[in-house]
Amino acid sequence: MIEPTASKIACDFINYPTDERFTDEHIRKFQGCPTIAITKGGRIFLAWYSGGTREPHIENFNLLIKSDDLGNTWSEPIAVIPSNCERFVHALDIQLFTAPDGRLFVFWVQNDTKPDLRNPDGSKINPGYDVDGIIFDDYVHAMWVSVCEHPDADELVFSKPRYAGKGFLRCKPLVMSTGDWLCFNYDQMSDRYGYSVSSDDGATFVRHYGARKIPSPFDEAMAYEKKNGDIRMFARTMNTGDLAESVSHDHGLTWDDAKNSRITSPSSRFFVARTPSGRVLMVRNDHPTARTNMTLCLSDDDGETWKTRCIDSRCDLSYPDADFLGNEIFLTYDRERTGAKEILFAKFTEDDILDDRREIRISIVSKP
Repeated sequence: MIEPTASKIACDFINYPTDERFTDEHIRKFQGCPTIAITKGGRIFLAWYSGGTREPHIENFNLLIKSDDLGNTWSEPIAVIPSNCERFVHALDIQLFTAPDGRLFVFWVQNDTKPDLRNPDGSKINPGYDVDGIIFDDYVHAMWVSVCEHPDADELVFSKPRYAGKGFLRCKPLVMSTGDWLCFNYDQMSDRYGYSVSSDDGATFVRHYGARKIPSPFDEAMAYEKKNGDIRMFARTMNTGDLAESVSHDHGLTWDDAKNSRITSPSSRFFVARTPSGRVLMVRNDHPTARTNMTLCLSDDDGETWKTRCIDSRCDLSYPDADFLGNEIFLTYDRERTGAKEILFAKFTEDDILDDRREIRISIVSKP
């Protein structure tokens, strides 16, 4: 019997790794699910999920890099978080977030796995989804975090990892006008949207459940605060062709019943947030079933209507994440996680979305 430790012991947080399995991008057989964060000083941090031959895999790891020239060049990995094969703990999906006070939060997810043991007749001792001799049957998940107090410093110091609560975090927290943080670390085992609230700047998170889900095994919810104070949450759905939405009129205490938003999206992650100018930005795949047509959507009227611009019409594009600095928007997403294995990056302004004659250049950050 293997003791479950995903919520008890953090996987290693390795600063400046030297092992070539982390540093040599050319041997990577899988990578995707990127995330991005900008510091107050203009340093860009970008991270993603890699290792092994696919997702999930017990050799998966998360890696973190940076850019000090607004994305023109990128560093070697400055940190990695590998799965712990000895304890059968899987490390997956990293998420970056710059707090209002400037600290960099590095969140990631852990879950427990089991060896695929067999009876003499060949039947499984541990039933469940198996990949290369490992059973992935833990859908509870554990959210962990490490914090860099001074992310613009020459020497980066990350705190000892700490367990931040149950659930699967895959999108940035929302800092509400109350000062509380709304963090959608969802529960795959629940039929309601799971989330946590922090009232102490990310030191602790209190677990809650909201509206009943429009069915999906991957909520990946994200929200923005409307000008009237309502919190409008969107979530991924399965096979509806649109995002789900639910609204809270009391800053996350209670939620309206979830409904179809009529905003086209396949079953995939999206991004939504209010920009520094006060507009609302959404980035999504503009297709009901396929991960294609990566599209920028900008709203002047609090999300009632949207001006859209498709910036990439290729196939197998997914998981956009963005952040802001001044009037610039910084975006990352992936392409073909086991094919091209591209981690992509773009920077642009709201005017570039509104005027499709302006060029938006997409560059490759990593391509094994």
